[in-house]
Amino acid sequence: MSKVLRTRPGYFHAAARQARISVQALKVGMRVVELDCPWTDTPFVFQGFRLENVQQIAEVAQYCREVVVEYDEDQWVPPTAHALPGTPARRLRPVVAHAPTVKAYESAARLQDDARALTRSIMDDVRLGRVINVKEIRSTVSAAVKNVIDSPDAVMWLSRIRHRDAYTSEHCVNVGLLAINFARHLGHGEEDLNTIGIAAMLHDVGKTLTPLEVLNKEGALTQEEFELMKAHTTEGRNILMAHRNLSHGPVDVAYGHHEALDGTGYPRKLKASGIPEMTRIVTLCDVYDAVTSDRCYRKGQPSLRGLDVLQRGRGSKYDERLVDEYVRCIGLYPTGSVVELVNGAHGIVLSTNYRNRHLPRVLLVRDEQHEPCAERVLDLQKLSGQSGMEGWLIRAVVPNGAHGIRVEEYVRRGVQIM
Repeated sequence: MSKVLRTRPGYFHAAARQARISVQALKVGMRVVELDCPWTDTPFVFQGFRLENVQQIAEVAQYCREVVVEYDEDQWVPPTAHALPGTPARRLRPVVAHAPTVKAYESAARLQDDARALTRSIMDDVRLGRVINVKEIRSTVSAAVKNVIDSPDAVMWLSRIRHRDAYTSEHCVNVGLLAINFARHLGHGEEDLNTIGIAAMLHDVGKTLTPLEVLNKEGALTQEEFELMKAHTTEGRNILMAHRNLSHGPVDVAYGHHEALDGTGYPRKLKASGIPEMTRIVTLCDVYDAVTSDRCYRKGQPSLRGLDVLQRGRGSKYDERLVDEYVRCIGLYPTGSVVELVNGAHGIVLSTNYRNRHLPRVLLVRDEQHEPCAERVLDLQKLSGQSGMEGWLIRAVVPNGAHGIRVEEYVRRGVQIM
């Protein structure tokens, strides 16, 4: 029996061991980590799964006679007598973040350039049949994790640079950054953030094999074209499974990020118990970035629209708890949002106030008549307590491009925040 330390992203057991048992001995709560048949011949996730109901046990019995289960050495009793104890509830660690410095923005800018160049290189390698440079991915994701831990607002600000024609590669980078930031919000440690970041950056690698005329089509897809598009999940799984130095987590995410809790997703129509937490995290970030990004067939929507899409699928398509936490993580006015103030002026959110999220730091770029003005940074937290300053509070989020305000232009030229 081999010693195993990790059970699922973010959860650890100090003395976890494994045992091979008959499927007749399975109990709800046990964690299955190995099958007696290939994972690809089953609908189960490759990194293992916890049995959540008797229907799932019956499904395992359709494919296997024996499985390997993981258990806590200190709490183990024979499987016929006791089920594996459930995973303890996560205790969230408070996120501590300060307003970014110029140095933080410069570091984030270098990270963005490196990550985008690496993603384009990965896509080219896959198209040409070359292996993915996993070592370089780990290095880039590790740098991203450190940047997000040190200054999440600076990283999210730089993610606003988007080119419609490079959507797939930039989408992978953005989803990676969003997933790292979200997992940090959930309380995951640095090791988990690296694992989730790699999985998120590679989640759409299968699209490198999707025909460009389908990938970039501006009109509605035909049923045949949609089937070709859906194949990117299976293609992604196949590509990543060929890399032995990658864990199963990225494979599961690539294969399952379009699954839905109610079983209406693709390609396997998995239901809730078959979708691991890492995949659920990346799915939310994937949907949010897709809605808020410019695409070849439509303009990107405001952040609140992206959150609304997740809210409408909460509990049916998307994990209820994770959606609630994602809304808290992103907030009403995420970094890079274009906002209208009560007095009619407009600005761009530079950084979040983590104590009072409705009072961020805003770069003022249009006056009350919607005309360009001398740019200055407004700290709404400080202004809110001053008499007669109510007009400088935020009224609403408006679409990127309103009154000629394109966030990308401000990001590219750099913003002096001294």
